[in-house]
Amino acid sequence: MQLPESLQPWRDWLQWFAPAQLPLFADLFGRLDPLLGPLRGQQQGGVPEPDGLADLQRRGPYERLLSSEWLLADEVPDEFLRRAVVGEHLFLAPQYRSHQASRLMVVLFDAGPLQLGAARLVHMALLILLARRAKDAGAELRWGILQQAPELHALDSAAQLKRLLSARTFKTVDAGHWQAWRDGLNAQPEPVGECWLVGQRLPATEGLPCSHRVQVSRSLDGRSLSVALHAAGARRVSLPLPDERLALQLLKGHFEGEVVAAAPTAKGRVPRVSLTLQPVISSAGTHVALKLLGEPGMVVIKLPVHNQKKPLEIRKSLWSAQQTALAATFNGKALGAVLSDQWQLTFWSMPGLKPVDKPGLEELKLPPGTASLLPVAGLRNKSTGRLFLLDGQGHLAFWVVETGRTPANPKTRRTHRLAADVLSMAKVDSDVVVYARREGDRLHTHSVNADGDVTAAHVVGLANQVDQVLFAASPLWRRGFGGCAVLRISDGCESWGVVSAKGAASEIERIVLAPGWKGIGLLQEDNERYSLLLLAPNQHAIAVYCEGGQRVLFSTAAPIVKYSFCPLSGVIAVLTKARELLVYAVPQRLLRLQIICNEHPENKDGSDA
Repeated sequence: MQLPESLQPWRDWLQWFAPAQLPLFADLFGRLDPLLGPLRGQQQGGVPEPDGLADLQRRGPYERLLSSEWLLADEVPDEFLRRAVVGEHLFLAPQYRSHQASRLMVVLFDAGPLQLGAARLVHMALLILLARRAKDAGAELRWGILQQAPELHALDSAAQLKRLLSARTFKTVDAGHWQAWRDGLNAQPEPVGECWLVGQRLPATEGLPCSHRVQVSRSLDGRSLSVALHAAGARRVSLPLPDERLALQLLKGHFEGEVVAAAPTAKGRVPRVSLTLQPVISSAGTHVALKLLGEPGMVVIKLPVHNQKKPLEIRKSLWSAQQTALAATFNGKALGAVLSDQWQLTFWSMPGLKPVDKPGLEELKLPPGTASLLPVAGLRNKSTGRLFLLDGQGHLAFWVVETGRTPANPKTRRTHRLAADVLSMAKVDSDVVVYARREGDRLHTHSVNADGDVTAAHVVGLANQVDQVLFAASPLWRRGFGGCAVLRISDGCESWGVVSAKGAASEIERIVLAPGWKGIGLLQEDNERYSLLLLAPNQHAIAVYCEGGQRVLFSTAAPIVKYSFCPLSGVIAVLTKARELLVYAVPQRLLRLQIICNEHPENKDGSDA
């Protein structure tokens, strides 16, 4: 997992959490870490013990007087006395060994009713902060629960954090609990260096071995937490209450295993890629392609399987430098592209599609250069096939694959118009492409197969003020309607109407997003559930809205500049300003890949220079 620089000191422990939960810890660590103060266990202590001889010195007791000085007393008594008066005698100086203060650090938590809710997140953050504090000092950290019998635990896995969160009780801390722990700590084979008590209304510990007391309490207005540390002095910090959804997720212990680290990394092997074109995902969700920077072509990355140990399979696919890529798509594992020059359209690495004369602007508007690849989808069966492309003016065109088995109808080597006023187009099944178009004041959807058979219009609703349509992949599209989501802008916010594949042609759910959130994909999951994928306002996170609730799937350290979603595989690929590629499988809630696509890290401004 790639972490922001501010969280790198706690990397060993934060790897247990999903990326979406890291911003919460970044805020807690930033506020709590300065509160802790210096480590007491690093100082020397105890009564020094003699450990041999060190040197000669002019002062000392006469039992350590050098032997040669005593010989002088026998032979020249006056000289001996003179040297004694002026301090010229030499004495043996002993070597002392200092005691090192104990390196055992103990933190005891109040798990009672006064510490329920957000206070438990502070406990978890403090435990991680103290674990790093102990590691830096070469110390050992152990923790326990004040209301339980004296038993110390190490923090060596996420299971220990779950144990801390699950240790809830209705008993408040009293003097008896602390007395039991005091006896337990005194019985430890190694004396305790630092002892931390964390909770609220903690028992009196004057004269007892407790070096730090941390009081965690909710403010009177219920909008913040107050954390007060009492050690050599007193320090206090106020913490805002965390996001309720994330807090509830963590308090339930849902932070381990939901996102796995990308298997093999390939930093230094993946060529530098452009930030101007979105990733291309194969229909099976097994490959991702990115536009190369400074080279006419794309880099194709095969996504790793679970627990893959061998290096990533990465290859370059290059075309002529005189041609511009208008669209790209996968035909199985092979990447193909629609290329343009001044006179022709060429179908690179697409068997059966021959070059055609470049259509006029009234037929198909193909800009000489584009900041985004045009939507394209290919279908093929045993006898024929078609490649569909949607331009920026709502023109849906197609070209027929030349197989030689049966006479092609319509003709090959020509550009054909399928529909106009098209809003959206997508591949939703292995042999079905669907599109939505305006017809009068109505919004219709159609599906088409490789033979060119178009289904009858399915009325989705009124076409007025509709800005975009997202399609859910479903085999139902083969014979009719398979489900979609329709976008309208309301008061500057996106408002999505989800239309189910079953029942009447009407919205089953209206999703009004918060300002700045953007819908980018629709996925049909089990039991006819529809999940709307979202891009966060700050471009640092991908979320999902499902069954009335919204949750973050993953977050990124740098802003997301390009993204793609494949409704067939449920895979989303995002490219950040730092040229980091993240590929996430939404149905499995699994991070498939996370790599830096940059062979030349010296340019860190995120530009394509």
